[in-house]
Amino acid sequence: MNQTTRHSILLFTFIYLLAGNVAAQRISFGLYTADDIVLTPLNLGILNFNDKQPIILSGETVTINLTDNAVTILTIEGRADMDVTLTIDAPATLDLDVTNIIPVAIRFAYSNSGATTDITARASAIEVPAGFTSVTFPIKRRTSGLPAPPPTPGQTGYSGPTGTAYLFLYGTFGQVPVNAAAGNYTGNINIHVEYSKY
Repeated sequence: MNQTTRHSILLFTFIYLLAGNVAAQRISFGLYTADDIVLTPLNLGILNFNDKQPIILSGETVTINLTDNAVTILTIEGRADMDVTLTIDAPATLDLDVTNIIPVAIRFAYSNSGATTDITARASAIEVPAGFTSVTFPIKRRTSGLPAPPPTPGQTGYSGPTGTAYLFLYGTFGQVPVNAAAGNYTGNINIHVEYSKY
């Protein structure tokens, strides 16, 4: 490689870094369940905005929608005849350090239609309105008509019917400030699932 080519590559790299490039904007998850509920991530368990847009520059906004491949998918396994209450504690920003923060808005949806794959579950997902952080729903959606009888209480030798619901997390990252430093902006979402107590 000659001297001119080497300087051109260095100059291009320097200009590119000055453009306000930010890399690896992602959110990790803390999963908490009670009783016999199992919460399992189907993909890496990380909501990564660079999966939607590999290079994010200053002034840009990146949105991961429910239908995008970059959405984070988790399964909730538990008693099919019980309701669960799901609470999400999400940050308002992703942070590089105390002075470099970028706003993030997290949305979520669930599917309790009895789907056997995340693809079919996504088609019947119910989006929780923006601003809500908690939702209660049955693990398995009930058909219309009279309510089901109360679930059989737990006892030795009895295990109730089980089912799987799907949880989808997505959202919007940005707008990236003009003076944002390049780097790994991260945050953590805590998800709590427990059987509903009426």
